[in-house]
Amino acid sequence: MKRIVILAFFISSLFINSIYSQNTSTLYFFSTERVFEPTRASVFEPRVGFLKNVNDKNLRLDIGVGIDLIGLNKDDAQYSFGVDAFTFSNLKSESNFKFPVDAIDYFFGVNFNYKRPLSNDLFVSSRLRISHISSHLQDGHVYERADTIFTPFTYSREFIDIAVVLDKLFDRTLIKNLFAVNFLFSSIPDDFALFSFQYGIEVQYYAHEFLSLYFSNDIKLATVSDKTNLNENLEMGIRIGEYNSRGVNLFFSYYDGQDYKGQYYNRYLNYKAIGMCVDF
Repeated sequence: MKRIVILAFFISSLFINSIYSQNTSTLYFFSTERVFEPTRASVFEPRVGFLKNVNDKNLRLDIGVGIDLIGLNKDDAQYSFGVDAFTFSNLKSESNFKFPVDAIDYFFGVNFNYKRPLSNDLFVSSRLRISHISSHLQDGHVYERADTIFTPFTYSREFIDIAVVLDKLFDRTLIKNLFAVNFLFSSIPDDFALFSFQYGIEVQYYAHEFLSLYFSNDIKLATVSDKTNLNENLEMGIRIGEYNSRGVNLFFSYYDGQDYKGQYYNRYLNYKAIGMCVDF
């Protein structure tokens, strides 16, 4: 974590100095309208919402925020420095509206973003993100064998990822392609490959000014414990809200691949779920 803070401070100092060498009248601060927008199916992104596994009693609760702290509009380009902070929790559904917490993953990252138009209807954006994630079992965890002596283990990862998005806008349709590479520079346990690769595609159709339909699919190639996995996350649903504004998403989700929850990283995960999240 200390290495992330030092690296982020160094890069952000260079970024802020370059901004102040430009025309400061184009500066803005604390914008929730981010320069870089990933695909909705990308797993490690801040959200506020939940999804319910239709095959068992598990739920995932997402609480988080992504915000651009400082930005610059310069000619046709946009630049920003921002932060992501979020958790996703594995909950169990019980009677009397009780949801004991099994495990929580904590994520914190800083990011440096860039966006510019290539033509009237084609845009390119990129993000360099430096991040930390850790995972912890909670008091709602149920051990598989009550007679087993359990020794908790530390799960902690620090990494850099670089992502590029191409947005193509038609009359009422937005097509998004995402390409990303992740470099892991510290990991406990040391079971993960240094590099993983991600591709995402999303199609969003605006049936009305306040209503759109979307399909988003994310594929990640990663190696864990010397086994290479192709992890897929699919999300499709309805969004209520205007373009680039707050809104509510109602969706169906399908996941197949390595479990993305840190305490279960060496397990296979497959589920179908329904969910809701709020764009803020």
